[in-house]
Amino acid sequence: MRIFITGTTGFLGQQLSNSLLKKGHKIGTLARNVAKSDRAIASNTESMIEGERHKGMSYYFGDLTDYLNIQDVLTNFKPDVIIHLAAQTSVAYSFTHTTEIFNVNFLGVVNMAEAARRVLPKLKRFVFSGSVEEYGIQTKFPTKETAELRAASPYGVAKIAAEKHLKYLYQAYGFPTIIFRNANSYGRRYNHQFVIESMIYQMYQGKSPVKLGDPTPHRDFIFEPDLLSAYILATESNNKKIIGESINIGTGKSLSIKQLGEKIRKITGYKGKIQWNSFPKRSLEIPKLEVDNTKAKKLLKWKPKYSLDQGLKITASYYKNSD
Repeated sequence: MRIFITGTTGFLGQQLSNSLLKKGHKIGTLARNVAKSDRAIASNTESMIEGERHKGMSYYFGDLTDYLNIQDVLTNFKPDVIIHLAAQTSVAYSFTHTTEIFNVNFLGVVNMAEAARRVLPKLKRFVFSGSVEEYGIQTKFPTKETAELRAASPYGVAKIAAEKHLKYLYQAYGFPTIIFRNANSYGRRYNHQFVIESMIYQMYQGKSPVKLGDPTPHRDFIFEPDLLSAYILATESNNKKIIGESINIGTGKSLSIKQLGEKIRKITGYKGKIQWNSFPKRSLEIPKLEVDNTKAKKLLKWKPKYSLDQGLKITASYYKNSD
């Protein structure tokens, strides 16, 4: 199949692209235009406009906020499936950069979906990367997809808005959308700005104290290979029952950030102190996020392969000898 993936430079996108390439699919992707010194994948002005073939992938330069560019790119590549991963992913960042978050995480989705609806009448699937942040503050756990969405951040609000628009397109035009509400993911190799990777990186640095945020929230964590397998299943599935659905992708289990810190302390052998509440708390903190993954098991035949302990040990191995 011809598969167009946004966000291929991100956490999941690169691994997903490589996996699908190995399975024989043709991949198209969008990259923002940057300074020439940083533009290793495009050799000339023409390739900036129409993209160039590179290691089995078709690269196109553009931006999610530019509708006409998106329409031209999709017309040129003609994908059978679109996987929309691209987003500003930091929840904390969204509190102080709300306009940017809405432009990218909501209007960027609208541009991609509306362009696809107009120029790709035979599109098979549009897989959207949503978030459990959409649930916000809940009282029943594990939370099912039928729960009221109560976002507690601009990031969550933008994801809800994007999801609502995709549902509208499905109901009005039969647009083949599939929405994943992903649990907190981990397994990044080079980015230690997120909680698990930050803990591991700081503890292996050996400096005391390790500075972390609020220890009290409970979160459901999903390891990157498990998240990856869910996207591949949705991409290749012929089950029409998944079209139009919102599907939780999580483990169905949560633990507190403090408990997480203690697990990682044991794995890394860190002997120093942890300084909790080193950073400002969220304006509206979510006490717990834990999702029911029954629908994913039923419709996608998916379930997590890795336990949290296994995933943490593998992730720690990425950082053990890093500088």
